[in-house]
Amino acid sequence: MTNKIPILMYHEIYKLEERDRLRGLTNPAYNTEINAFRRQMAWLSANNVKTLTLDDLLSQGSLSKERVICLTFDDGWLGNYLNAYPILQEYRLRATLFIATALIGQGFYMTWDQLNKMRNSGISIQSHTVTHRPLGDMEEAEILFELSESKKIIEGKLSTEVKHLSLPHGYAKPKIWPLAKKIGYRSISTSDVGFHLWGSGDPWIKRIGIGDRISEKKFRLIIQGKNQAIWGMMVVKSLKNMLKRTIGLDSYRKLYRWVYNVH
Repeated sequence: MTNKIPILMYHEIYKLEERDRLRGLTNPAYNTEINAFRRQMAWLSANNVKTLTLDDLLSQGSLSKERVICLTFDDGWLGNYLNAYPILQEYRLRATLFIATALIGQGFYMTWDQLNKMRNSGISIQSHTVTHRPLGDMEEAEILFELSESKKIIEGKLSTEVKHLSLPHGYAKPKIWPLAKKIGYRSISTSDVGFHLWGSGDPWIKRIGIGDRISEKKFRLIIQGKNQAIWGMMVVKSLKNMLKRTIGLDSYRKLYRWVYNVH
């Protein structure tokens, strides 16, 4: 039993023949090929790793004697429904989806009907704001709109309670939490790398990004809570945060789009 909980951060789950449709839409390193994803989920199941939604985790009165993790998916990509969802059902695994409400129903994203089906089977649907723009440099009124409107839309469309937020682009600033708490959020998931410490009471949730560059060996070490499995990712994230502070978020986003050829 350990109080170090891996919160895994996925984005799109794709089939090899679908790779072209993702070109120019997102950083390829964020995405996970379906066969790799299946192997990961099969390993979790075979090793009796318990998957919780974020709400499950933060509502638990005491730490489970089982090894516990959380699976999270950002943005609302269509492959989360077409490719990941059947595998989650097959292995009876729970997960949290963070969706940007303005993207739902667009060509590469899920529909409300698909999300409702997932919610009915126990998948938690939570907020990734409305427009998926970085919150850190917004005025307070804009932040309040992004948080309250996305919460209202999801709750209205899916008849579910929204209490957890994932920051678009992982861009965190301290001013966001008091506003989120005021609206009724209990946690904010970031892209800062680390294990969540159960019982810490910290509303800022560190996560570990999973994509095609994560080997099966590294995946298993992450689930086992081994710090050496994430040291490299922590260094890269620290350097990225330093670059954002140095050149500003707008310049960083332009550089990011150029490097990864993202529209």
